[in-house]
Amino acid sequence: MEMHYRIGEFSRLSGVSIKTLRFYDQIGLLKPAAVDSRTQYRFYVPRQLQDLAAIRALKDLGASLDDIRRMLRRTESRQARRKLLEQLRRRAVCSMAAARRSLLWIDGALGELSGGHRDIAVIVKQRPAVRVASIRAQVRRYAEIDLLERDLHRSVLPDLAGDLHGVLWHRCAEHGSIEGEPFVEVSPRAPQSGAYELKELPAAAVATAYCEPDELDAVRTYEALDRWVRLHDYRLDGPRREIYLGQILEIQFPVKPV
Repeated sequence: MEMHYRIGEFSRLSGVSIKTLRFYDQIGLLKPAAVDSRTQYRFYVPRQLQDLAAIRALKDLGASLDDIRRMLRRTESRQARRKLLEQLRRRAVCSMAAARRSLLWIDGALGELSGGHRDIAVIVKQRPAVRVASIRAQVRRYAEIDLLERDLHRSVLPDLAGDLHGVLWHRCAEHGSIEGEPFVEVSPRAPQSGAYELKELPAAAVATAYCEPDELDAVRTYEALDRWVRLHDYRLDGPRREIYLGQILEIQFPVKPV
């Protein structure tokens, strides 16, 4: 007659807690070889030490209990194990690639601090489409955009204007000309007007950072966003956006992966 172990002894032999063995029984991962109908004691046999070792080894390789249970249910156990191991290998490769990217980004952030740059936090967030009224123009000086903004706000009825407002920058001075587009969120009831254009500011993933609304801090934030976009293998996907939030300026770079 084959030797049987009660759950306490099997726990000591295997190095797995009684609580875990009961849980494995409950989820159908490792059922006892027998259960006493009167006392409900669980009994295990020696070969189940091998089964439990296989489960623990796969867990150490990153397999979930669901992965292991699905594998054990298949009749071709060798083929199922190979398939699971190949899946675990793909996961490990992806994790290594993600870790390398994170290391590169951390090194980049450390390099910025070592270079004396202000620590500027950059995040990526999804922004929904917004209906706006806007005035787009080429100008010779940035101050002319301020005049266009005032014209825009005078043209949009206050009860039709939303909270979101700012400027889209299509071209900046370093590119040889300045082209900006002040905008303000408007309700669907806003009428057409010769004073502005009604359009939809498209939904976008935006790399975002915040700064004080002064020129020097804004320039540093733009430079930090430029570096961040290059380092993280993104490309610009639309005009840069400046959003006015009280005493804080939010700068957004619409981005797509390279």
